Amino acid sequence: MESARSRLGELEKSYSDLAQSLHRPTNVRYTVLWDLGTLLHTLYTCFPQGCGDSSSVIQSFRSFFQKKPPKPCASMMRKELCQLRQQANRQRWICWESDATGLEVEVAMLSGRSWTFIIGNTAKGVEVKERLAELSGIHQTELSLVCNGRRIRDDEVLLPTFFSELAGPPPQLQLLRIFRPFALTCSTDCTLKIWDMDRAECVQTLRGHGDGVMSVAVDWKSRYAVSGAHDCTLRVWDLDHCICVQAFQVDDHPAFCLDFDYSCGRILTGSWDKQVKIWDSETGVCLGTFKGHSGMVKVVRLHWPRRRALSGSCDGTLKLWDLGAESSCIRSLNGHQDEVWSADVDWSRKTALSGSADFTLRVWNLTTGDCLATLRGHTNGVSAVSLQAEEGRALSSSWDRSLRLWDLNRQECLVLLVHGSAVTTMSVDWEHGKALCGSPQAMKLWDFNRQTCEQNLPGHLCDSVEVSGSSTPVSVGHNECVTSLVMNSPDYFYPEADE
Repeated sequence: MESARSRLGELEKSYSDLAQSLHRPTNVRYTVLWDLGTLLHTLYTCFPQGCGDSSSVIQSFRSFFQKKPPKPCASMMRKELCQLRQQANRQRWICWESDATGLEVEVAMLSGRSWTFIIGNTAKGVEVKERLAELSGIHQTELSLVCNGRRIRDDEVLLPTFFSELAGPPPQLQLLRIFRPFALTCSTDCTLKIWDMDRAECVQTLRGHGDGVMSVAVDWKSRYAVSGAHDCTLRVWDLDHCICVQAFQVDDHPAFCLDFDYSCGRILTGSWDKQVKIWDSETGVCLGTFKGHSGMVKVVRLHWPRRRALSGSCDGTLKLWDLGAESSCIRSLNGHQDEVWSADVDWSRKTALSGSADFTLRVWNLTTGDCLATLRGHTNGVSAVSLQAEEGRALSSSWDRSLRLWDLNRQECLVLLVHGSAVTTMSVDWEHGKALCGSPQAMKLWDFNRQTCEQNLPGHLCDSVEVSGSSTPVSVGHNECVTSLVMNSPDYFYPEADE
């Protein structure tokens, strides 16, 4: 039993050490501090062998300044981390089996699937869910464990809390597959944060950028994200392990906006240099540069299977690009009287929606380049738009401190929501009628069907706050302006997996 626990400790330390090593920054400011600590540690370890041995000191300096081996690609690092985590989990399950105080429990799903195994005396909810995730093939974040009608928290130790229920007849535990809303945000405070929207709290902070983070895109299916910052780097993040697995320089092209398709390994960026660039997310190689805009590129949208991209610029135009062999601009969409700030695309219907500093939204036919409709109502620039072309609806946010829900067929505003401060960024879950909005002061989660604000997430450097006399859940996180955010949706949820 002791040897099994010792082996578990070794595996957990190996996993922790590898994850920690992947946090090494690449920007100058943080690298100097990181490497200074490494150098001091190196010198400290060599001096006990003989303070008078100058050769050992010289060798330490030489080894420190030697060229570091190239960083492995993101997929290799995730694979290595997953293998270590899997080994640690299996060793934990061996410990459970040999725990004399453990209990055999049956876990059942509504679909009829069930599993029976022993849980140890110290087993926590999150550890049991990790085992069930491997048995069921469902991602751990989509699982909810229930005992006697009560949801088990991740940090709860099961046997002391639910002993009488677990000692009863099977099935003692129920496993539900649920959609859990998460969001990833970035800020000028140099960080990204992962939010559990059910609990209205920040659950992880991702650090590494050396300057303000301006853009973020997420592939929720693969659970990878990409961020771009003023430090002229792109960073690829593994959201399962909350680490940066890839960072590469994009000199003179800080990504003000970006889009990401992990399955194809492609990142599309736009910047102050008036260019659109496409990158290989594994190698960091620029695969193509697209020139044509005469102003800063403020929004990009990517569809790699069709080899198409859309960009919007401060020159007042949108451009449709061929990313294939032609690598050229297919057509320009002209009509806005000021800068284009936002855009969304339904590639299957070849329809686009754009928002501009001229206070309007425009609907476009990408095949012909024609403007199909112009929507007016905002009294300031349109910062973000979301298109639901199938239902003929759109949602927009603006610096006029409002959100508007539009009927595209009748070209009229259906709902007006007053945000209270200028809205700089927005992400929409059409399935549940939710919109997460960011502003210089706060983030808010809106139910635009019920026309209510469900959560208010201000930016402060503390873990939680309470607002007296308010029934609105409040959470905290960034200490500066939220520049971009992405919320997941049921599009990435697969109910067939538990059948």
